[in-house]
Amino acid sequence: MKRFLFSILTLCILFVAGYHVISLWRNITLYQTTPSKENLLKATRLSRHNPDPFYRLGVFYQWDIRNTDLKESQRYLWKSIERNPLEQAYWLDLAKVYQRMEEKDAFRYAVNNAVLVFPTGYRGRWVSGNLLLRHGDLENALQHFSYILTHYPDESSLIYEVLGKVINDPEFILERLVPKDPSSFKLYLSYLYKTDDKESVKRAWERKASYGIKTDRTGTLRHIEFLIAHGDLSEAFQVWKDRLREEGLTIPSDGNLITNGGFENEEILGGGFDWKIGNVPGAQVSFDHSTALEGKSSLKIVFDGKKNIAFHHVYQYVALKPSTDYVLKAHMKTEAVTTKSGIRIEISGIGPAAFHGTSESLIGDNAWKELTVTFRTPPQSQGGLVRIRREKTDKFDRFISGVVWIDNIRLTEKR
Repeated sequence: MKRFLFSILTLCILFVAGYHVISLWRNITLYQTTPSKENLLKATRLSRHNPDPFYRLGVFYQWDIRNTDLKESQRYLWKSIERNPLEQAYWLDLAKVYQRMEEKDAFRYAVNNAVLVFPTGYRGRWVSGNLLLRHGDLENALQHFSYILTHYPDESSLIYEVLGKVINDPEFILERLVPKDPSSFKLYLSYLYKTDDKESVKRAWERKASYGIKTDRTGTLRHIEFLIAHGDLSEAFQVWKDRLREEGLTIPSDGNLITNGGFENEEILGGGFDWKIGNVPGAQVSFDHSTALEGKSSLKIVFDGKKNIAFHHVYQYVALKPSTDYVLKAHMKTEAVTTKSGIRIEISGIGPAAFHGTSESLIGDNAWKELTVTFRTPPQSQGGLVRIRREKTDKFDRFISGVVWIDNIRLTEKR
């Protein structure tokens, strides 16, 4: 048995070596990186049953600028297909030739066969869809793109990008192309978020209910954050309230626009109009369940005395009406807070309708003290940003240390 296998191996080696010698003798190899027409023609004579050199000649006559000949390309592509009709690439390139020759029936025939030989493959569907799109056959192109969206969802962004440029009608894409399931809808929304197309995002969001799609918390927060980033705080706040209702969470009924102003919960939804707390060297922020003005908790900030911190790392977005008077109040308690630049609360307008209001700052030791900011929003205002703030200082005594507690923050319309 071993001798038999050894003999077979020896014959294979001799065959490969012989082919190499003959190829060198005839000055040809079948798989040169940039084969010439002459070498490809020699290859067709050397290996008449091999479809590959015929296919390469077909591609050569299709794309070589000096030798472009679509009829010759068609002839050699057909020869490759005669030898192997199950190779999808041969049919796809034949379809490209017929498209350039404006032979519509032959083009459709080649495209259909390309898909038939491997109907579940990505490449055949993608190339066929693009060829049909360039051919002006949108209906048939959509069938292939829809198949990709259903079976190759990771490629969905590319599909939406291509069709967005050709059709430029998000409503049509949503109605005719996006598969009717939650996962596909999320992928389409994700694509729209990346394109930064606010109006298309809003239209898609409004249509989700008609698809029977219920967005989860993560998806809702992403939509809220997108609207906030585009200055659309009024609509974002409405989505926020709708989400609170869906989850059975309490919506403030006393007119307070601050979410979790007493810091009784470490998070409500974890984004959107919740508190955002960032990390900063030289300060540690935490929820203190042993010290509070009201309720059971407060927010605690400990400064270690090693940094001259520009602190703005506790903040919350708020939705506001235009041309309206408001009052922002917060209670703070301090212990051994150093430097002349202390802690305060402030509000700043978002977008072109900018405004700014700030309270006094606290240093040293203070029992619970109410800080107040009164302000009026400008016309077209939609909202602002409430922050706990401490500015850097150029003074010699600039490294801040000490402890600050914050509780009972309220933002209401002025009566």
